[in-house]
Amino acid sequence: MEKIYRAIYPMRILLITSRSGEADNIMAAAWCFPLSRDPALFGVSLTDSRHSYSLIKEGGCFGINLVAPDMENAALLCGTKSGRDVDKFAESGLTKEEGDEIDCALVGESPVSIECRLADIVKTGDHYLMVGEAVNVKKRRESKGLYQKEGRDWIEV
Repeated sequence: MEKIYRAIYPMRILLITSRSGEADNIMAAAWCFPLSRDPALFGVSLTDSRHSYSLIKEGGCFGINLVAPDMENAALLCGTKSGRDVDKFAESGLTKEEGDEIDCALVGESPVSIECRLADIVKTGDHYLMVGEAVNVKKRRESKGLYQKEGRDWIEV
């Protein structure tokens, strides 16, 4: 069963930012996808053991930040270390930007960031679907994306 979900790969790597109070975090995710056009809803799938889960639940928002190929090392760090142990903004060298519409951290190097207000949390097996309503899109530049084939096997598209 472990490899069944890999049949739909490669999937775009994104950096999901979260905030609760003074605590900010970045996690790398490939399981992020559009859910609805009107209203504009996006889903991020994660387990409740992740630091980002509690920050999103408590803070009520998250950012979806596209990853450009030149951000590969930062994405790897954000996907392999826990925000409970390290400040991923500081350690990765990524720039923390404030959201324009909601109190949410964003990644300044990201070609595009989407500010999402948490709309729902749905239990889906061993993960939770964090449903966010997009309230603002910040486009900074054009870029190819970075996609995960499997594990640390990534491609640019």
